[in-house]
Amino acid sequence: MARRRAVALVTYDGRPDLSRSDQMLIEPLRERGISAIAAVWNDPSVEWRRFDAVILRSCWDYHRHADQFRDWIRRMDESGIRLLNSAKAIEWNMTKTYIASLANSGVRTIPTLWASHSLNLEAALAKTGWDPVVLKPSIGASAEGIRLVAASDAASAQRVLNELSTRGTVMIQPVVPEIADGELSLVFFQERFAYAVRKRPPLGSIFVNSGHGGKHELAGVSSQLIEEASQILETARRFAGPEPFLYARVDGVEVDSHLVLMELELIEPGLFLDMAPSRAVERFADSIVRLATQDHPVRPPA
Repeated sequence: MARRRAVALVTYDGRPDLSRSDQMLIEPLRERGISAIAAVWNDPSVEWRRFDAVILRSCWDYHRHADQFRDWIRRMDESGIRLLNSAKAIEWNMTKTYIASLANSGVRTIPTLWASHSLNLEAALAKTGWDPVVLKPSIGASAEGIRLVAASDAASAQRVLNELSTRGTVMIQPVVPEIADGELSLVFFQERFAYAVRKRPPLGSIFVNSGHGGKHELAGVSSQLIEEASQILETARRFAGPEPFLYARVDGVEVDSHLVLMELELIEPGLFLDMAPSRAVERFADSIVRLATQDHPVRPPA
């Protein structure tokens, strides 16, 4: 009897049994002859070699253990274990300076200052005219560490910038008014568009994460926005390596009918599978089977 294939759906110790979204994959994969096993990324008891593929899903604490997580990714890659997405893509996407690479390649992004503690925040905001701004750590997730700062409070917020910069480069961005209408997340499986979700912040807030009161709903998006998101993925692969992305989430806002990138999520994005169309979940399962069972990952047929 042939060995039953198995994949690891990698999570963290805060969700050892997977998120509700990722649990939606278990039955479709079982129907395709693949056992999907939840595995905590830093659990030393996990035998990673037993899996046909190791699929990063909800490693939602990696930013708190960035060096350890990066070392784990490299060890897995050096051991020949198939990571989805690839180790090169994960490492490139870990630090938000990837946004500068995309912007320099022509991708529409939010204007950004990359700051250290040596930056005078008050002088910088006076020069740019941005008001208010958000300060973001360059390695972060789930809106952790993000601070909203009014220009009038820049002098007192210098301490916040200095504190954040002890952990690495800090992003400074203006608040775009379009965020009031919600941030769009365009979800792709094997670089083919699947569905979109609009994440709306609470009234008077900029935070769209559900942990901060954000509300999420399936959204229709134009073919132009889909094409622009697809072009962002194509550009990203110049930096993230030749292997196709099993999954990707392109987050942005619509400005003058164009997609302006906020973040490209290739490591552990929530994929909203519990609210996605059932056919999309089936497509994701098919993509996992395709990449987990082939000797060399390839692009899906056009």
